[in-house]
Amino acid sequence: MPNYTQVLNEEIMRLARKEVRAAFEPLSERVIAQKKTVSALKKQVAELESKLTRLEKDLGFEELIDISSVSDEEIDKSRISPKYVYNIRKKFDLSKRQLADLLGVTQNSLYLWESGKATPRRAAKAKLIQLRKMGKREVNALLDEIENWEVME
Repeated sequence: MPNYTQVLNEEIMRLARKEVRAAFEPLSERVIAQKKTVSALKKQVAELESKLTRLEKDLGFEELIDISSVSDEEIDKSRISPKYVYNIRKKFDLSKRQLADLLGVTQNSLYLWESGKATPRRAAKAKLIQLRKMGKREVNALLDEIENWEVME
């Protein structure tokens, strides 16, 4: 005598697998399409970032402040305090945005430096030291370069 329970369970399992497969097939196709889209977008972003880097180098925007004259010893010995950053900003009568643009950092970084919650990295320290040595006319010329660069965008 056949085991009806076993046969019935096997048939239920077969039908359940068939239903699950039918339900998930369109989803898996969508997932595959999304993965391809994400991959294409990642390639596009990488390509655009490399183009931007080349353009910045070509335009000379990356290094407005020449830090080659600032020695490593000078950077190591300098103590960039929140007041130091604030005084530089006030010396040249700059807004936070203008100083951030000159240094190539965000306004939030500048805020953190002035409030003492963070300290500038080595390259930014070198730029601050070099900026301190400059005159108001030189700084204004650099700001004009930045404005011209932003207009070209």
